[in-house]
Amino acid sequence: MDGKRVVQDDIYEVIGIGFGPANLALAVALEEEAEAAGGRDLRRLFLESKPGPVWHPGMLLEDSLIQISVLKDLATIRNPQSRYTFLNYLKVKGRLFEFLNLRDLFPTRIEFNDYLKWVAEELAARVRYGREVVAVQPVEEAGEVRLLRVTCRDVATGETEELLARNVVLATGGVPCLPDGISLQRGGKAFHSHESMLRLKRDYPDKSAPYRFVVVGSGQSGAELFNYLMTHYPNADVTAAIRRFSYKPVDDSDFTNEIFFPQMVDLLYELPDDKRKMILDHCRDVNYAVVDLALIRRIYKTLYQEKVLGRDRARIRTFLKLEEILETGDAVIARFLDIMRDETVTLEADGMILCTGYTWRKEHPLLHELGPWLRCGDEGGYKIERDYRVAAAPAFAPGVFLQGFSEETHGASETVLSLLPVRAGDIVTSLLSPRGARQTVENYAL
Repeated sequence: MDGKRVVQDDIYEVIGIGFGPANLALAVALEEEAEAAGGRDLRRLFLESKPGPVWHPGMLLEDSLIQISVLKDLATIRNPQSRYTFLNYLKVKGRLFEFLNLRDLFPTRIEFNDYLKWVAEELAARVRYGREVVAVQPVEEAGEVRLLRVTCRDVATGETEELLARNVVLATGGVPCLPDGISLQRGGKAFHSHESMLRLKRDYPDKSAPYRFVVVGSGQSGAELFNYLMTHYPNADVTAAIRRFSYKPVDDSDFTNEIFFPQMVDLLYELPDDKRKMILDHCRDVNYAVVDLALIRRIYKTLYQEKVLGRDRARIRTFLKLEEILETGDAVIARFLDIMRDETVTLEADGMILCTGYTWRKEHPLLHELGPWLRCGDEGGYKIERDYRVAAAPAFAPGVFLQGFSEETHGASETVLSLLPVRAGDIVTSLLSPRGARQTVENYAL
């Protein structure tokens, strides 16, 4: 693009990378800003590598419920009058009164995914699917950066395209995490939970077959999959391998749940690092390696009924730490350390699901070429400002915003659905502020 002159119409004010729930909430907030009296219609585009809108397709288990109220959808807590609320979705779909008659504000994952898909379809003009972003580069002139070049690849054709933006918002989600020393064979019999439903339907299609399954992990996903395999594969042998004494219930009590209040983000952000870490450590039971109590009770009852029937096809093995996985072709063999007895335990299965969570990189690989301009935090990674903007050098004008990567500074709500609309509103406010509203640059020379 050297020597090419780009006019204002070629520049996006905002490019969102990823179109999952976080950037979908941002798209809603930007749409409503454009529709509001006196609002600004920022030129915007979202890029998503998937071929269409879907939320955690590998975990769309039948009867699996989301763990937050539907009132914490993409819009309600920011704008209860929004047309993008879950309740309006129900009204449009003709299910509002039936849903209210359930007297339950926690829908299934499948229904909530359908809601997200409905919102995404309403905003289809703002997104390009099948576009994998491969680079975000600074457009530098005379020692200053005023624009970003976003390069994306068409997943279907392999063709690349370059776009210019004043601001980018990354919401690419977490990366599947594996225990130390563990690697998975591509397409093998051991796989991460994010692939679960896709792999079960493809590789274990006969629900009546006597498959042997092992589910590794003591959190919500592990418990959900253990329960799903027990109830949907009635002749399968199913083992849950967990490191704890038992499944631990999530702490969703009233006072603890205030960690998800919007004002907690302000409180936590202003605290010294050691004090913030202390609070976050105290509240880990709201999100990590914990299970919904109702699900724990369902699992316990199912295991009890198996005993009543005199069957021994499902069990929970406790205090097991996964240390090695071996694929043999016909089966997968896992070696565990029993941390209570200091003994090796070997389990063999036809399929093994690792429900070992996700990690959010401290430094996003797409921002590598911006590294010289971005400021680092005291503990490594980027320094994230209160408005989710990465702190940058004075000569760097574009806004680089991160959604989901700031738990260490912004709190437990960062990696869950609870405050998506509020966070989106904060980012929109920042984009519209004098700092975010960059001067238009006609015929900017590149």
